[in-house]
Amino acid sequence: MVKGMVQPLPIAVFQPEHQALPVVLSCPHAGTRVPDDLAAVTQLARSDLLGATDFGVEALVRPAAESLQVPLVSCTVARAYLDVNRASDELDPALFTDGADIPSHKARSPRVLAGLGVIPTLAPGNRSIYGNQKLAPEVLEHRLAEVHRPYHAALADFTEKTVQKFGSCILLDCHSMPAMTAAASLSLRRDRNPFRIKQVPGEGEGLSTGSVDAVLGDRFGATCAKPVVLSVLHRLWHDGLMVEWNRPYAGGFIIRRHGNPSAGVHALQFELSRDLYLTDSLTPGPNHDKVQAMVKSIIQRLGSLDSEVLSEAAGNDDRA
Repeated sequence: MVKGMVQPLPIAVFQPEHQALPVVLSCPHAGTRVPDDLAAVTQLARSDLLGATDFGVEALVRPAAESLQVPLVSCTVARAYLDVNRASDELDPALFTDGADIPSHKARSPRVLAGLGVIPTLAPGNRSIYGNQKLAPEVLEHRLAEVHRPYHAALADFTEKTVQKFGSCILLDCHSMPAMTAAASLSLRRDRNPFRIKQVPGEGEGLSTGSVDAVLGDRFGATCAKPVVLSVLHRLWHDGLMVEWNRPYAGGFIIRRHGNPSAGVHALQFELSRDLYLTDSLTPGPNHDKVQAMVKSIIQRLGSLDSEVLSEAAGNDDRA
């Protein structure tokens, strides 16, 4: 390292001097930095390692965080290095050297079997990140200590302080998703799951891509009160977006770990189709500014929800 250079931190935190709204923002998969210790043990190109990145999300969210004065926690390293939206024990023991004391009770979980544990083993396209390489258990501890624990400690600190100040906190966990094909969208919306959102007037017009544009996840009612979801739904419908609820993404570890409606913390996973705001070359698309304004409006709406109403709704919610 060049003398005087500071190694970029794996976690970026925006902390307003005076928080104005009871909202905390999370961007767990926006990181594009590939640490040297990953580059040294993989044969994959940087572009392959970044294939699962939520491109452009932080650029939508950060201006809103700064102008509205709400905290934002972002992961700056590639998801291929460590996924903060996984539990620390979602691991594939086969990735580690023989004799390593690695928890194996989640080794058969669907995410780990798909190569998508807390240390992913596969990049998009089923490309092996490590090939025949084995990692020492110290690698796991290093990555958890440098990335996973600080990320969740920051979210826990912000949500706790927000509840203390405002009486409640809404944690909006922000993601992007690849564009959904028309066939996949139609199949999804024919699903008779009780949490499916039926088409509403104006849906599919305005900013809509013509397929499912957004997915809201609350772990089927476990992580936030219904008014939180409805507030976001109504704002997305205002711009004609096609929205699904808990299908195909019900929410990951972040909202499961931090969402606790009975304690005043309401956590919602928010997925936006990248076709809404980016071009195929991942540059800002023609509607980027409009989508950015929409995201800001969503945060404002969430910040205006009454904590007593949320508390009452959480107590009466029977969906969990």
